[in-house]
Amino acid sequence: MAYEKRLCILKQMKRGFSADGGPITGAVYAERLGTELTVTPRIAGLSPVADGRYVLVAQAGGMFYCFELRGNEALKAEEAPSIADGFSVLLCFLRGEAEPVAFGRCGNAPDDYLPLLKALSGRAARKRPVPVPMPPNQIPGAPSPQVPLAPAIPVPEEEEAPFRDMAAAKYNDEAIASTDYYRECASHADEGADAESEEQKERQGGGADETAVHPFRLVRGGLTYYNKIAAKLKEAFEKYPRDDTLLPSIPHSEWVKTEQALLGVVYAEGVPRYLCVALKEEPPAEAKEASCFVPLSPYRENEGYFVVFQDADTGDYVKVEQG
Repeated sequence: MAYEKRLCILKQMKRGFSADGGPITGAVYAERLGTELTVTPRIAGLSPVADGRYVLVAQAGGMFYCFELRGNEALKAEEAPSIADGFSVLLCFLRGEAEPVAFGRCGNAPDDYLPLLKALSGRAARKRPVPVPMPPNQIPGAPSPQVPLAPAIPVPEEEEAPFRDMAAAKYNDEAIASTDYYRECASHADEGADAESEEQKERQGGGADETAVHPFRLVRGGLTYYNKIAAKLKEAFEKYPRDDTLLPSIPHSEWVKTEQALLGVVYAEGVPRYLCVALKEEPPAEAKEASCFVPLSPYRENEGYFVVFQDADTGDYVKVEQG
């Protein structure tokens, strides 16, 4: 029975997933005995997560295998092809959309992790459960299995009614009221109408500066800057050809190639988050502080683009920490 063994070293692609703030280091061992493939990860410093999970995607001989990472537990797959020519591994954090964390390859395996990310995204989309509507609270009977109840509304405790002893008092039909309740209610209604009229005048800007903008009306997260340039951005994406050069380095993005630079949009959960301009050459001094160098591959750190990120809401330049 044929036995094969290969080893690849993982290289960190995205920061923020280590327990001590340092870089993630590790290796993945692959052993094939007959047609059974055993993948054993050895990853140090990986931060535990309460929401989401880590997934390991392996590629060998044109086949893709997705495993849920459980510490350093060995992962097995049946009917696996030969790993004599090498294999590649991608570590991802999965919560909604997959985020690449570390990548490694050995032998003649390609250094492009994008096919592994697409294989994981396609499988996660097929396994995504259909949302089940939550039943209303306080319905008699046992709730449906694994369906949480809606949060209950706190109800104040019932207080003892005051003057309970007077409830049995005899009703006196000849009693004369000392207050004209009808006239008092009418007076309160007039005062309320006057106050409402004054409040409406203030809302309409009576006596106030009409050019002043209330700070609470400046709602963040409304894509203010993106909506201003949406027409020009759409025209550019229709005019220029698509370009996928930076897609492996900046996932969840789309790009077009203009005469002078690459123009792109980075999305977060399907919503535009950053507007980007990428230059092949080093930008001028006034724009260099707002740009960061993005390599094309973890194995080609000297080849890449200088990218400027703009906030899709405010239009401010975002300073990205190099790492």
